[in-house]
Amino acid sequence: MEFKGIFPFTWSWWNWDVYSILKKPYPREKSSFELSDEELSREYYFDKEPLWTLICEEAVDTEHSYIYYQCVYREILKRGISAEELKIARKFMWLTAGWLNFKCLKWDWVELTEEDIKEAIALQYQYKFIGQKKRERMLAYVKYIGDLDHSGKP
Repeated sequence: MEFKGIFPFTWSWWNWDVYSILKKPYPREKSSFELSDEELSREYYFDKEPLWTLICEEAVDTEHSYIYYQCVYREILKRGISAEELKIARKFMWLTAGWLNFKCLKWDWVELTEEDIKEAIALQYQYKFIGQKKRERMLAYVKYIGDLDHSGKP
């Protein structure tokens, strides 16, 4: 499915930040801190996490090890999202949930979810950064990715 016009706005300052983020390798290939033996051997299970929560994981205001992010990435691909689709979803996430968390100063350090993306879209609409048609396209995209999710979520 193609979603034209889903990216919310062209604010040069936030788009530049997002562009800089998306230029970096994903998943991360190293951590900015030294890893313990425990961290190196830890196993992560994300089978019950909703897909949008996994996609939003890198925008949470908490830094995990590169191993954690690689496990998140593998889980997303396991759910049937292609690497190309994930690039689009990550950009969309940074322009919505990432914007909400960092530019609107939510500073969530536990988790960001589909609801945070919808909150960001509502705020962007409320502040007239986006119009009704763009809002509808963006919400349709949120649903599209959510419908791809075959996790064990309730």
